Amino acid sequence: MKILLCARRYPPDVWSGTETVFQALYEAARERHEVRLVVGWTRARHMVPSEAVAVELRGLGKARRWARMSRAILSEARRFCPDVVLSNSIEVPPTGFPTACIVHDLNFGEAAGMHIASTVAGRAKAAFYATRARGLDAVITVSEASARVLAQAGVPADKVRVIHNGVDLDRFCVGDGHADPGTGSPEAPVHFAYPSRILPGKGQHHAVDAVARLPRDHKRRALLTVVGASIDPVYLDQLRVQAFEQPVAFAVDVPEIAPYYQAADVILFPTVMDEGFGFTAVEAMACGKPVIYFDQPAIREATGGHGLPVPRGDVQALRQAMMRLMDDPALRRRLGEDGRRHVQAHLSWDTVWQRYETVLGSVTRPARAAAGGRGPGMEASG
Repeated sequence: MKILLCARRYPPDVWSGTETVFQALYEAARERHEVRLVVGWTRARHMVPSEAVAVELRGLGKARRWARMSRAILSEARRFCPDVVLSNSIEVPPTGFPTACIVHDLNFGEAAGMHIASTVAGRAKAAFYATRARGLDAVITVSEASARVLAQAGVPADKVRVIHNGVDLDRFCVGDGHADPGTGSPEAPVHFAYPSRILPGKGQHHAVDAVARLPRDHKRRALLTVVGASIDPVYLDQLRVQAFEQPVAFAVDVPEIAPYYQAADVILFPTVMDEGFGFTAVEAMACGKPVIYFDQPAIREATGGHGLPVPRGDVQALRQAMMRLMDDPALRRRLGEDGRRHVQAHLSWDTVWQRYETVLGSVTRPARAAAGGRGPGMEASG
């Protein structure tokens, strides 16, 4: 299969969950298929793959970024004549070839838990998604929870395919040299970590608040490390003030985040955003760590029900769950082992890529049949 992959952002030029997912898909695809990659960059050309068609977007407004990316995608599609186009943005231009787009989440700028059409901006974005989706052959989304929101936005149900994200099991794995969480004393120190982008929607302030509220005997043996890329410097400063004289440490903009999962005993994920998937939770599980998270459908789905969910925004419930795991090393071990098995069985990238191949193959076959076996590229070129 010939696949043209397109993304406006790509690691390490831009780091976030959506970009790392697309990077993993590209690496999986190029091992098995003939692949071309078109990506934008804003920081430096060398920060995207050397073999990619790299599009400089530095200093451009949204409309000009879209226009420049569209020209590059259309030009490469004409040269490459792919069987299918896979885009990391629904803004991909019509190319004349079968096209699938990944939708990672549908938080249309709304507050958590609100309906997508509750504001003018939300209604406009939902209408754009619905209109654009009708011109695509498939819309791939990362959870049934996101699929339901797509349906609310008006995206045709027959276009939507659900494929959960994968986890790099070589990178996110059980670390060497860390104490067995099931053999420690209930009085031993417990290291909590919250690895994620540091911004208000991710709820790091709730994690700090929960630590601050621990009873004295628990607090003296607790440590929380907030780790990740700093997206909002003002919010980071507010967190540092909130954490003053509390057992809280910060590791900001670290080059590799997996060791922080591996060094922790428990991972916290009190996000208040409407998540499309919930990478922090499943990466914790891949490392054999129990995770406490603010309950919401997409995270519950991604974790397969493993871990300890608590009501979203309920810091007292978060505190109680932390105390429970601090006092029960055997429970920490069981939750970590169960989570690791779930990720290995369902969320390896090999397994996930097989699902992508099925979807991409399903949208190329009708095009080939209609072209009398010539393939969409030959039909388009006349």
